[in-house]
Amino acid sequence: MDVVLFDVDGTLVDAGGSGRRAISLASEALYGRYDLFDEVTFDGGTDRNICKSALTKHLPASCNDLEVERLLAKYVELLASTLAKAPGYRVYPGVHALLDRLARTRALVGLGTGNIEKGARIKLERGGLNPHFSFGGFGDDAEERAAILRHGLQRAERLLGQAPRAPWVVGDTPRDLEAARAVGARVILVSTGSFGLAELQSHAPDLCVESLEDPRVAQALDA
Repeated sequence: MDVVLFDVDGTLVDAGGSGRRAISLASEALYGRYDLFDEVTFDGGTDRNICKSALTKHLPASCNDLEVERLLAKYVELLASTLAKAPGYRVYPGVHALLDRLARTRALVGLGTGNIEKGARIKLERGGLNPHFSFGGFGDDAEERAAILRHGLQRAERLLGQAPRAPWVVGDTPRDLEAARAVGARVILVSTGSFGLAELQSHAPDLCVESLEDPRVAQALDA
């Protein structure tokens, strides 16, 4: 293994609902509609796709790339204060220990997340996780998860000086698995998000665990 890309929400941290609340506050500030995202599924989505889904359903005349950028800019403006008030925020079990272990190897550790980078960094900052991730693929890069992972792997290639030979993706949803398979990566799925262990196992990842404390995670990434 020379590269591993981690998802953020449901994999590294539980942001305590702060992302949904911040984007709802952003839509309230811009459109007077706090309920714009009430029926939108966030799990495994990307920031741009989530915004487009809500705008298409409720405000189709406002669904364009410039409006999505405006909505995401307001979201980032509100996220830090919203996150600071989120009592449910936590870093998932095993995350710090696993990242510390990977820091002692030659592996490149990055992000592969549907969050735009500013949003991802805000969510990770509260848990002290940002220093572990010097690069990644983000929701700024593309709307679809596979394209986001490709951007992350391209950045890894520039850092390595060669194409990654055996990349891993660590996530918590079937969409993480689908995207990872599309870019030729092996996959670890963890059931700390919204999907249970049995459901994740049914998608046949390379490894499926209840938490990143499971010693098989470090063993797989060491191989």
